[in-house]
Amino acid sequence: MEQLTTKFVVERPTGLPDRIADKLVEQIASGALAEGQVLPTETELARSFGVSRNVVREAIARLRYEGILDSRQGRGAVVCPQDERLTFRIDGNGLGDSENLGDLFELRGVLEIEIAGIAAMRRTDADLAELHSALSDLAETPFFDEAKLEADARFHRALASATGNTYLMGLSTYISFRLKGTTRDTAAVYTSDDLAKRTLDEHRGILGHVEAQDRSGAREAMRHHIHSAAERLGVTLRDGGLGQ
Repeated sequence: MEQLTTKFVVERPTGLPDRIADKLVEQIASGALAEGQVLPTETELARSFGVSRNVVREAIARLRYEGILDSRQGRGAVVCPQDERLTFRIDGNGLGDSENLGDLFELRGVLEIEIAGIAAMRRTDADLAELHSALSDLAETPFFDEAKLEADARFHRALASATGNTYLMGLSTYISFRLKGTTRDTAAVYTSDDLAKRTLDEHRGILGHVEAQDRSGAREAMRHHIHSAAERLGVTLRDGGLGQ
């Protein structure tokens, strides 16, 4: 496995998971990783690429929901045969189109609103501990940097995990992964501390309702968060979307 240099990791302009996912795709396309082959463990991949296990996990999640990899219990991630890669896939290049981005936000809203409601009913003490930990990381710095982006994504992953539904968790993770680049763009629209405070307050509202097991409140708080996130990007959601 090709090892990434420290300079590459630090200076790259986009998110680490995207680049790691692309490198794995290159390995698969070249035949270095063959169809049916089991990938090295997350720890081994993290060491090879010089990144954290969370970065590797997110990269593998993207490739799994693009149908390139299949995670099998007891075996890890396996390279899928080419003729079995029938998948739901979001083309990141198409998100430069405002209409496509609006459609993705609408999809995200439909999914995340229901996730928040289900999480409010099913969350465990362990789920709440993870949500509070992610929120603490989100509040740690006033600047909307890569660490804050990861804390934001971690919060949404924890919500999806609280549903106990592996498919909801996987799809939510994939969509969040695809929207990370647009979230980076948002940081350039507002002053960093203003954006960070808005985002933190919205997440606190969601968590408060989840903790109180208030399904309706959790759904409404998530609806508000999705609308606000779209507005910060200048994305117009069409009439009738997200329960308008």
